[in-house]
Amino acid sequence: MTETVVEWEPSVDVRAPFSGLRPVSDSSPEPADFLARVRAVGEKWTGDRHGELVDVLLQAAGDNPELANLVRSSGSILEEFLEGFRRNAGTGPSTSAPRDLAADLIAGRPVPQAVLDSLAARYLVVVARSGANGRGKAVTAEVAGPGVLSTRHDGDLVLLIPDIDAGRTTRITGQLTQWLNGSGWLAVAKRGRSQLADGFSEASDVLRLVAAGRRPSGMYSINDVLVEYAVIRHEEVTENLVAVIKPLRAHAVLWETLTALIDADYNRNKAAKNLFIHRSTLDYRLQRIASVTGCDPTSGRGVQLLTAALIADSVR
Repeated sequence: MTETVVEWEPSVDVRAPFSGLRPVSDSSPEPADFLARVRAVGEKWTGDRHGELVDVLLQAAGDNPELANLVRSSGSILEEFLEGFRRNAGTGPSTSAPRDLAADLIAGRPVPQAVLDSLAARYLVVVARSGANGRGKAVTAEVAGPGVLSTRHDGDLVLLIPDIDAGRTTRITGQLTQWLNGSGWLAVAKRGRSQLADGFSEASDVLRLVAAGRRPSGMYSINDVLVEYAVIRHEEVTENLVAVIKPLRAHAVLWETLTALIDADYNRNKAAKNLFIHRSTLDYRLQRIASVTGCDPTSGRGVQLLTAALIADSVR
């Protein structure tokens, strides 16, 4: 049987945790029956991975879509509660690995030295975001490979892949890229086992930048976003760029036109086709963008500046 490492889940707004809950219909199983199913599947759960809790509860929901939605809406809340309970119960000295070791490592929280010493010397930190709606397909142990640690952070999948063999690492990242199926991004960074929090921070920044820059689906590292990365590290530059793009916020059509041009890799014919407008209409809108922002999107320097400004506005 294939072991599930982690599965995509919809994000949960903790400010309104019960917004997705609603009464089940008359055709739903009786509460006592559903609770009995929950107890039954709970007896089979080892509790090793909180990320599997929703999957286990979905078994109790069976084929009932309303109960399945209820589980998805509340499951993440239960997982966070269990995580808090685990950490409170595990505050004393221990040599055993935390249940969510990956989460502790990327957050820079202390772990027992014996556990740290048992890890690989170097890791490839992968932060993955699926562009698919709802729950995507699972990342299995066969894809991630042995020794891989996994967790979730703000809805993104985080994998720590032992970087012990270049061929193996390339194979795994290739499989993960295929797993995205053309929708979403992988951001990667390499670090030693004691610098995994720094690697996670770098990979997260890369992911923010490629998402904000509307890059095609695929795998990216810091080398792919060096200019953008330098921009967001300099607060004054970021603010100046945001000031360039800010006037365009008041013109929804012009904003849509600029993003369509970026999505089309600055190919104006393709952008016009994607917008379902005539090329002359697109050219007129680009002139308006130049008038509003002071940057000509038909020139190389102008489109580069506007793209950087769009990214700065998205990630600040």
